Amino acid sequence: MEKLIEKTDNLIHSLDNSNEVKKIKELNKKMKEEKELLKDIDSYKNNPTEELRQKIINNPFYREYKKSENDCNFLILEINKELKEITGGRSCENH
Repeated sequence: MEKLIEKTDNLIHSLDNSNEVKKIKELNKKMKEEKELLKDIDSYKNNPTEELRQKIINNPFYREYKKSENDCNFLILEINKELKEITGGRSCENH
């Protein structure tokens, strides 16, 4: 059990220090400054139009954010793989 905790702590530490996590945290902070983009996203949620969709996806900040989000999703897949190896394929929820 101690070995499992040590490996999990190492995994958490490496995750916190990963470039992907650092970048998405930075972009999340910057997102609050993107007033027009946030307004467009809210408008799109209420009234989705192709024109507004194109405006959003062509926004450079939005594109950077979505790329970073994808990078984090791939990191999550890697973490799940490592967790599976650490637990021997068993679910952590049952322990």
